[in-house]
Amino acid sequence: MKLPGGGIARLAALVAHTLLGATIALIVPAGGLTDSRSGQAVVCWWHATLLKILGLRLHVLGTPAPAPALIVANHVSWIDIAAIGAVTPGRFVAKAEIRDWPLIGWLAARAGTLYIRRGDRRASAAVADQITQAFLRDQSVILFPEGTSTDGRDVHPFHARLLTPAIEAGCPVQPVALRYPGEDAGIHPAAPFINDDTLLAHLWRLLRARGEVHVELCFFAAEASAHMDARDLAERTRAVIRHHITETVA
Repeated sequence: MKLPGGGIARLAALVAHTLLGATIALIVPAGGLTDSRSGQAVVCWWHATLLKILGLRLHVLGTPAPAPALIVANHVSWIDIAAIGAVTPGRFVAKAEIRDWPLIGWLAARAGTLYIRRGDRRASAAVADQITQAFLRDQSVILFPEGTSTDGRDVHPFHARLLTPAIEAGCPVQPVALRYPGEDAGIHPAAPFINDDTLLAHLWRLLRARGEVHVELCFFAAEASAHMDARDLAERTRAVIRHHITETVA
């Protein structure tokens, strides 16, 4: 599939692709994009095509754990969702603010995203129950335990609470290191979505980036979770990811 190279042309392709996603989401019955292999394949295809439109080239090391599993990754940008979603089907856990993004929030919800409001323990308990239900349906869940995005040079401490459903269900927890290599201290300057960045400003920066922006996913061996302490498991998976990120950036 040959895609246009200029910023305006890419923006037009992005709008068309988003509208196509909305059409699919309207046609497919509720749950159809998460509960069937064909629906999951459509979501993976949509994410992969989105990466191409944005000019991102995906590189994958390792193999995603078979479902059900909890996949935990460091968080640099909203693009992380498309990168991981292009490789493995699963239900993402995202901050509640994304639900309010025009059209995108609705599309993400139709694709099975679980929204969580930071600092709300009652909401965290409800999302934990939804994660458990996903495991019971043989679905994987993808979580960014830092709770916020970073500039990609280091990994913030992981919040352990949402690892508990995997421990209780005995599901493996797979750490994934996510990186956008570039000349600026090892990180491409167009990739991080941090501080006061807005979605539109960040999107336009990506669309105007010269050449391809590379995104690397490194899937490490899954950790057995049964009978583990959530904080210990959070620190172990963070340490694996952080070692890879800091060694690569240095």
